[in-house]
Amino acid sequence: MKNIVAALGMGLLLAASLADAATCRAELKVSTPSERFDASGETVADTKTTLIWMRCAIGQQWTGSACAGEPQAMGWNEAATMVERLNREGYAGRNDWRLPMLPELASIVERQCFNPRMNEAVFPSAPSRVFWSSMEKSGSADRAYTLDFGGGAAQATLKDYKGAVRLVRGGPWWEPPKMAAK
Repeated sequence: MKNIVAALGMGLLLAASLADAATCRAELKVSTPSERFDASGETVADTKTTLIWMRCAIGQQWTGSACAGEPQAMGWNEAATMVERLNREGYAGRNDWRLPMLPELASIVERQCFNPRMNEAVFPSAPSRVFWSSMEKSGSADRAYTLDFGGGAAQATLKDYKGAVRLVRGGPWWEPPKMAAK
């Protein structure tokens, strides 16, 4: 009886750990190969875009091998306040952190995987959450763009939605297109 209970327990642990892992489709080309990134403690340098990313979402802590804890859920205005606070405190020895633009967030999406849509070797324990960008929706002061790192959709989201935040520094890697004057 003990062996059956132990086997069931081990099976549940294995199922739980598999449920937390990303689902990846090997037939698709890898979009964020590990060789593209230089991970050093709390930060990750992207050699393609030259952007420097927080390795963990705000609210998680780097343990030396993974991000522990849960991401802090916050509205868009709270995220902007958090950027100011972390810059005053000098997070990772720097004071030039910012919310990423939507295309910058999209640059770290791993299209081969979902739940999360990230390279987990580079961003271990990445949450499958909706992340805020710095980009506000034109003509709609109450919305800003988010990117879902679970399924991958981008959309204009009400600013009081409680999303996750991963800050970036460097750039600009991407600039918005110029709008023609009417």
